[in-house]
Amino acid sequence: MITYLTVAVVGFASAFQPFLPAEAYLLGVTATTGAVPVLAGLAAAVGQTGGKAVVFLASRGLVRWSYLRRLVDRPPPAKPRSPFRRRMTALIALLDQPRWSAALLLLSAVVGIPPLIATTIYAARTPMPLPIFAVLTLTGRSVRFIVLALAPGLLMT
Repeated sequence: MITYLTVAVVGFASAFQPFLPAEAYLLGVTATTGAVPVLAGLAAAVGQTGGKAVVFLASRGLVRWSYLRRLVDRPPPAKPRSPFRRRMTALIALLDQPRWSAALLLLSAVVGIPPLIATTIYAARTPMPLPIFAVLTLTGRSVRFIVLALAPGLLMT
């Protein structure tokens, strides 16, 4: 039981600190202890989802902060727009649609590209509700961590 609790705590801490990867800890735990890989993967997913929910809520609060809002809402200086800038503006407009931002969040939670911390902060500026964010993150992270937790058993047999 203590093993799963520590995996969840490391998962929670890694949500804030990218230099503390939950994946490496999870691989080490499942390779060196008798932990059940699926339970260890779920524990890491629950911990990291909790941490990402804190980041999501904190980011949402910062976005609503009036000083930051004035900086963000300030009209950009008038200069010719490059083709790259036009494409990025179109991509951001596309990602503001709920189905695309949800798909991006799920992809990021499973694959890690784009990084989940960046996707979390981006999702905070969209109208995505916290429960939807949490379900998508938990689902994606569960898939990622369970596959990783099962890897040592598959490679060591």
